[in-house]
Amino acid sequence: MTDRCERRINIQSLPWEIITNILTLAAEANITEGYTRSYTYGLSQVTRTLQLHHKVQVQKHITGRVPSDTLRWNATDAIRRTCSTWHEWAMGYNLKELYVRRWRGGESWDPKFLALPSPSGGPLTSDIFPVVYQDPYLILKSTVVLLQECPELNSHVRRLWFSGIYQFTNVTRIFEIIGRCANVRSLTLPWSALRYGTVEDWVYIANNLPRLTSLEFLGSGLKQSQISGDANVEVNYKALEDVRVNFSKLRRLKIHGSSNVQPIVDADLWEIARTATNLEEIHITGTSSVAIEGITALVSSSRKSLKVLNYTPFDQTVAGFTHLNPSPGMPKVHFCDIITSCPNLTDVNVTVPHICEHILCSPPQDSEDVMALDTPQGVLKWRGNATIRLPYGGHTCVHPELPLEHPDNRTVLQSIFGTARKLQQKSLLIELVIGNYTFNPATFSVSGDFRESKKLAEGMWAPEGEKESRRGPWGNSGVWGNMGNRWTEIGEDDFFDGVRCGLVRFEY
Repeated sequence: MTDRCERRINIQSLPWEIITNILTLAAEANITEGYTRSYTYGLSQVTRTLQLHHKVQVQKHITGRVPSDTLRWNATDAIRRTCSTWHEWAMGYNLKELYVRRWRGGESWDPKFLALPSPSGGPLTSDIFPVVYQDPYLILKSTVVLLQECPELNSHVRRLWFSGIYQFTNVTRIFEIIGRCANVRSLTLPWSALRYGTVEDWVYIANNLPRLTSLEFLGSGLKQSQISGDANVEVNYKALEDVRVNFSKLRRLKIHGSSNVQPIVDADLWEIARTATNLEEIHITGTSSVAIEGITALVSSSRKSLKVLNYTPFDQTVAGFTHLNPSPGMPKVHFCDIITSCPNLTDVNVTVPHICEHILCSPPQDSEDVMALDTPQGVLKWRGNATIRLPYGGHTCVHPELPLEHPDNRTVLQSIFGTARKLQQKSLLIELVIGNYTFNPATFSVSGDFRESKKLAEGMWAPEGEKESRRGPWGNSGVWGNMGNRWTEIGEDDFFDGVRCGLVRFEY
């Protein structure tokens, strides 16, 4: 028995890399295999009348999913209690992604009043309980205090994510937290941090966080009560204009959402593009304040390193995607030449205000000034997937004054489709969305809603081989809700026959 015990391996004698892998697998197993509660539950409620006269079974139902940071904390509960070394590892595992949210929920009763007798001497009723409202920014304030009192935790934070925190006084606490997390790799901030952050705040973020490679801004519309209740709502320190703010270390930039108070605009992107010359991913989605001019500045400054480009603006006044009017004072650029000058793009999803044959041709590689190119030449070097949208109100670069249905513009579009078919033979999948129709050049097919066109044709225009399409107004996901699939797929030649007859139009 003694010899057998001596042959047992003490886990603490293993290399630390192996121990960390074991602990990571154990924590993940606690989450995936059900040892840690992943959902919050509640009980269905019935009225008092039904409870008195009928025997009603109360059912358990799911109320929501447990946040990921809470899941990690619960999954490492036993690990933290084992020894100090494992406790240190568990703290790093839990704090590597720090989510700070604005609390949302209902009010509660103050528990200290539950022990007090009723003024009338009878049983207590809810009418005499004072309502206690929780501070929605308590998590933010507690995080500041925690990092102040326990500085040994600061080095564990790899990602900081702030949600629902927009006011001036609370944004200053965000920068206080960032100032203590020197090893952060990814930052997700409210858009107001770009306005309320001082020059010193942004100089620290750009220059004193050596591992920071990802920066995200989340926009949100504010209620009128939030705007009127904040005396500092119009504060703007214009930190991006300072030459010391350098974003050359960034590899990923994301802007999502719109705001009705000092939103991010093209001028901000031009300031960022001044030093952000090594971006590999650009994501500008769901915004109504950034036009193609701002995107052009970012793409042009990082064209040699850019791999992923996602620009899908959104305007609530028009169904689907639409192009935004350029910001005043922005220079006019030809985006078709800019985007095709990026040799390493592997994933493209862009909405452009105009289109021409240059959108799928590569400019000369020896040219340094892509902004001045007029005639791209050569073969496009993209790989992977590309989705290009020309939304409602879009036009061609060569005939901007003519509608898309004009014969000259039809020639331009058909030339683009022909180029796309040649490129798809070289491991590049291209999809073009023009107006309300989705074109797949590889299969010579067009998807859309042609019911009105066929009704107007009165049998004179009947596309051959028409079949149900898996596409829809929302892309590959098809239709929304219970609308039913109204999209069908027809041939490209049949489509342009309908355009020539005036039965099919690119706009509603």
